[in-house]
Amino acid sequence: MPVTLKDIADQTGVSPSVVSTVLSGRDNGTFVSKDTRERVLRVAEQLNYTPVRSGRPRGSRRLRRQRVEQFIGIWSPDMDATGAIALNALQKALTRHAAQQTPAAGDDYDYGFRMLTEADLPKLDMLALMGLIVLGDTLLPRSAAAATIPTVMLGEADESPREMVTVHLDNFAAGRSLGDHLWSLGHRHVAFVGPSAKPRARVTRQRWQGLQSSWVDHGTPADFCVPAPYDTFRNLSFREQVHKMADALIDAGKVTAFVCFNESVATFLLQAVLARGLSVPRQVSVVTFGDSPGGAEALAPPLTTIRPPMLQIATSAIAQLYSMHDQASTDGSFAAGIHRRDIAYVGELMVRSSTAAIEPANG
Repeated sequence: MPVTLKDIADQTGVSPSVVSTVLSGRDNGTFVSKDTRERVLRVAEQLNYTPVRSGRPRGSRRLRRQRVEQFIGIWSPDMDATGAIALNALQKALTRHAAQQTPAAGDDYDYGFRMLTEADLPKLDMLALMGLIVLGDTLLPRSAAAATIPTVMLGEADESPREMVTVHLDNFAAGRSLGDHLWSLGHRHVAFVGPSAKPRARVTRQRWQGLQSSWVDHGTPADFCVPAPYDTFRNLSFREQVHKMADALIDAGKVTAFVCFNESVATFLLQAVLARGLSVPRQVSVVTFGDSPGGAEALAPPLTTIRPPMLQIATSAIAQLYSMHDQASTDGSFAAGIHRRDIAYVGELMVRSSTAAIEPANG
C-alpha cells in the first residue's frame, strides 16, 4: 500500500494538515516550525513517500484555489467580564484586519478564533493555528507546546518568555492617574487594596507604584499611601478577605480613599464600607481599574475608574501576531517579527460619583 499523509503524521506526532503543508511547500496560513518541517521531511524520505498526483490539468481552477486558514488560538484560564470584553475587541480587530487583506486570485481566506482547553495546550503545534493569544496575566503552563507558535499576551506578567509579545494597559500610568485625581480632591491617607500573590504580582506592583508616585512627588510620608494586600487572609473566601481588610483599614481611622485593584475587589470593598455605615463619597471615596458592562458604572454609587482602551489593545495584538506570522512564513522564525516586546496603552480616567473633595480638616 502507498504511504499516506496520515502514516507520516502518525510517526511525526503532527496532524495530516501540517504534513500536507510541509510536503506541498505552499504557504496556506499554517505556521510550522523549522524543527517540525525537518522532522516531517525526514520521515517522508524514510518511508519513501510518493505524492499522489491529480489527473486534472495543471492549470485547472480547482487546483489553483487554496483555502487559507487564519485561525488564532485563544487561551483564557479565567474567562470573566474583562476577558469577554477583550474577546469582543479582538473579534472587531480581526474583522478589520481581514477587510484590509487582498487574497491572491482564487484563494479563500478563513479568519476566526479557536477557544483552547487545557487538553489542547501540549499539542499546540499540531492544531494548525497561525498564532496564539493569551488573555489575562497568567502565563501558559509548562506543559504548553508554545515555543513554535507566535504568541501575544493581552496583559503583563513577570518573567514572560522573550519570544512572547505583551500588549496591555499602562498600569503605572493608570495608578498615577487615580493618584493625581485623589490628591486633587484633598485625599492624603489612601490605601491600595489588591492581591500580593502571583500571577498578578507585576500588575499589582505597577498600579501600586503609579499610585504611590503621586505621594512621592508631593513629598508626603510613605505611610500616608499604603498597600493593603487582602490575600494575606489565606483561609477566607475572596469576599471575606476583602471585607476583613476593609474593616481593618476603617478601624484604623485614617484612610479617606480606597483604591481597588479591579472591579471585583471594588464590589466587595464597597459592600464592606456601606455595611459599616460610611457614606460614599461623603466620608470615603472609592476608585478602581476596569470598566466592564455591569461593573464600575453599575455599582451604587457608580465608581470612578480607569477604562482600558481595549479596541486599541486588541488591534495592536492582532497586528503584532500577523507580523510574527508573516516573518515566520518568510524565514521560518517569528522572533525577527517582534519589533516591540512590551506595548502599553494609556487608559481613560472616568470620573463618577464615588469620589469627592474632602474638607481640609480631614486631610
